[in-house]
Amino acid sequence: MENLKNILAQNLVKLRKASNMTQSELAEKLSYSDKAVSKWERGESLPDIEILYEISKLYNVTIDELLSEEVKINHTKKLKKNPYHNQYPLYQIKHYT
Repeated sequence: MENLKNILAQNLVKLRKASNMTQSELAEKLSYSDKAVSKWERGESLPDIEILYEISKLYNVTIDELLSEEVKINHTKKLKKNPYHNQYPLYQIKHYT
């Protein structure tokens, strides 16, 4: 679990910096305190799942990417919402054979 905390912490820092945001700016977008963001980025605590989802939407990455060792920074060049991101969750897609 400790390794996962560190991976998430590093990815949060990379994504925030690639987006040219301060901890305070990110905190404001998420309606959290900058102290909470600082703790997440140092690996002292983890954001809850709702906040992870909001972070993934903000940076246009998946939660899996947030937790992987190689997050793709190129997603954050423009913080535009991808119209197809999370539009069709897998449980709603019907497979026809």
